Amino acid sequence: MDLREKIKAILDSDISAYRIAKETGVPQPNISNLRNGKREIGNLTLDIAEKLGKYYDSLK
Repeated sequence: MDLREKIKAILDSDISAYRIAKETGVPQPNISNLRNGKREIGNLTLDIAEKLGKYYDSLK
């Protein structure tokens, strides 16, 4: 599974934006904007993408 798929899986999960933000350090508005389609996965900084990817790996 590539990084983009991992991020999409997190965003599509039932995990709250608050919990994702708290456990990754990614600001909650960023998570919400990704979920609402106001921001694209392709426009994430490498830092945020890596944090979300590591978070996905920690869930498995």
